[in-house]
Amino acid sequence: MKVIDPEGVQLAAIRRVVDLAGLDVLEVGCGDGRLTLGIAADAARVHAYDPDVAKIELARGSLPPALADRVVYATAQTAGTFDAVIFSWSL
Repeated sequence: MKVIDPEGVQLAAIRRVVDLAGLDVLEVGCGDGRLTLGIAADAARVHAYDPDVAKIELARGSLPPALADRVVYATAQTAGTFDAVIFSWSL
């Protein structure tokens, strides 16, 4: 997996704006999951969406088993209620 933000600047910026602890989070445009795992470290659950099937497959392949019950990767839009919505490229 290509590391785009090795210093963790983007995840730190998200954490300055919102405390993700225990939240149900929708991540829009998750790509290959580069931020998803960091978000999942804090959140109760992450539904990570991206329309690119190949990127979702990469993300699923890098998901540690310990987070498998808290992260859902999908290529289709989802319905539901979330506590926070993150779109990383808006940073």
